[in-house]
Amino acid sequence: MSKKEPSTEWSRRQLLTALAGVAGFAVFIIVGLGYAVAHALTADSTNGSASSSTPEKVWPADTAGVRGQDYRDDIAAQAMLESTAEDMKPAAPALVRPDRIQIDSPAAVGPVDVPTGFPHTPEGAVGQLGAITVATLNSMSLEYARDVYDAWAAPGADFATWELAQSIQAFHTNAGTVDGDTSVSVSTTPVGAQIKGNDGPDWVLACVQLDVTAVVVEHVRFGYGHCERMAWSGNGWIIAAGTPPAPAPSTWPASQRSLDAGWKLWISEEVD
Repeated sequence: MSKKEPSTEWSRRQLLTALAGVAGFAVFIIVGLGYAVAHALTADSTNGSASSSTPEKVWPADTAGVRGQDYRDDIAAQAMLESTAEDMKPAAPALVRPDRIQIDSPAAVGPVDVPTGFPHTPEGAVGQLGAITVATLNSMSLEYARDVYDAWAAPGADFATWELAQSIQAFHTNAGTVDGDTSVSVSTTPVGAQIKGNDGPDWVLACVQLDVTAVVVEHVRFGYGHCERMAWSGNGWIIAAGTPPAPAPSTWPASQRSLDAGWKLWISEEVD
């Protein structure tokens, strides 16, 4: 009987937790940043337990339709559908046809080989976020992730609070691998998206849903959601500064749970 090496015994759940870190790791981040209260209030409202007498906050806009930083922080803090590791695993496709969102293809290659050239629209912000996220996770390298962030984040944005950087760090910690380890193989494809909110033409809270395949001894595939504040720099979309948004739901693409979470089917060209 062959003896299995304990260091290479990886269960599906361990791999899921290691790469995405959504179920427990993101919750830790939220609580640490003081989002627990905002999360609870939003959840109560979603469940219909909020008092009907509570007045709705009014956010006055200027002539360009911009409501300002407090409004943007409120959008970022709003909790999304809570997901678990089970929701990330392959699941039956929903019987309901998913909504679709049209994302243009990139027109050029930008700094650190990240595709760019997306239009000045909310959908363009989604496309740019998708390109940044795919490039970062496919590398599974903190060194490259830092280069991406330096090139694609606005001044004042903090790499140490970036969910993708923390996920890569958590992955290597749990997998017992090192940065740039060639035994690690990750492939990500954007398959869904949603626009959580926007403030005027130059700021969008964009979210992308990825189909992720990771290999570290074992092969595992799962759904992963990620949101960012995105700002138009004048030349293109970049990651905006600000407290990280509430975690996106990580669900298996096109499952009923995914549709419940608000994910739309990502398409790169018109489909009849």
